[in-house]
Amino acid sequence: MKKIKYLSIILIITFISLTPKVKADEGILYSPCSCFGKTYGIHNNHWHEAVQNGNDWIAVGDPINNYPCNPNNDPTLKTLTINNTSITIQDKMEFKTYDENVTIIATPNNQQAKIEYEQTKKLNIGNNKITIKITGISGLIKTYELNIVRQKILSKNNNIKNITIDGKEYQFKDNIINDIFVTSNQKTLDIKITKEDKTSKITIKGNKNLKTGDNQITIISKAENGAEQKYYINYHKTMAFTDIIGTIIGILILASPLIIIIIIIILKNKKRYINNTHHYKKYKI
Repeated sequence: MKKIKYLSIILIITFISLTPKVKADEGILYSPCSCFGKTYGIHNNHWHEAVQNGNDWIAVGDPINNYPCNPNNDPTLKTLTINNTSITIQDKMEFKTYDENVTIIATPNNQQAKIEYEQTKKLNIGNNKITIKITGISGLIKTYELNIVRQKILSKNNNIKNITIDGKEYQFKDNIINDIFVTSNQKTLDIKITKEDKTSKITIKGNKNLKTGDNQITIISKAENGAEQKYYINYHKTMAFTDIIGTIIGILILASPLIIIIIIIILKNKKRYINNTHHYKKYKI
């Protein structure tokens, strides 16, 4: 009796070991049907998810015992809101926000389906990946990829805190500094600026090869969000001695025709005066 029992056990084990297991790449499916965004078919008396290969559908994944396209098996997402904002349902979704924390509410089409995801999440700056997994009654599984992008709030502060020019501290009045005097041999001003916000950027225009006379330097302060504010430095640069001599010579050269004309007129008048004087002396009574 015991021998018969042991023999039966051996036969059962042998039968199980020889029974072929259902594999994903086992063969071609038939009776394909589409539902819930996927295609399913029958292979070896089991339903499988299918992928198309040419004109054929090939089985993938684990076997499904029940008809997958039954509405009760629906593993799809019905609605999704993030901080009370509705999101269009797609396999891959993205949502941008400046919020540090979010509350996610996901609802499946089939209320009896199992849904798994993080309902509340503290966000890092940049990408925050979240997976929403829905499992239908028959075991159908669908996953959605949600990327929440937390954007950095860019500063709008483009103010200059203080400024020193050639070692002396100045204050802007209506964004302007006046009465900066520059010697004739000075080519630039030593400008040092402290910003209220370190993320802003400073650009200085007109501070190279300073021109003689009254001129202006422009300071552009650009905030992190792109907003610009302009500041101005009005300066007066004196002329060098050689520049003065050159200016005088230039004036003389430009005025030389007029000077010559004036000299000629003066000489003519002087000659006429002398001649008239002799005439009066000759006929004097």
